Amino acid sequence: MEHKTGLKPTCREVHRLVSEGLDRELSLIERARMRLHLVVCDACTRFNGQMALLRAAMKGFPLDLDAPPAPPAPPHDGGDQHRH
Repeated sequence: MEHKTGLKPTCREVHRLVSEGLDRELSLIERARMRLHLVVCDACTRFNGQMALLRAAMKGFPLDLDAPPAPPAPPHDGGDQHRH
């Protein structure tokens, strides 16, 4: 895959780097170039945040799809709330 050699990558390259960063550790140069772009591009910053949210959500899923679901959390009775 061909990469741009400029200091600031394109949005397309940043999207690729964000995605690749989910599967592998990016190099120092890749991270620096991506961060430089994120400073000036709100759309890519939002995309990066969305991918981070998805990654965090996926960490909560069991790796074994045949595993039983986790039990539900007990209901909160409100006993420790401040009363006025």
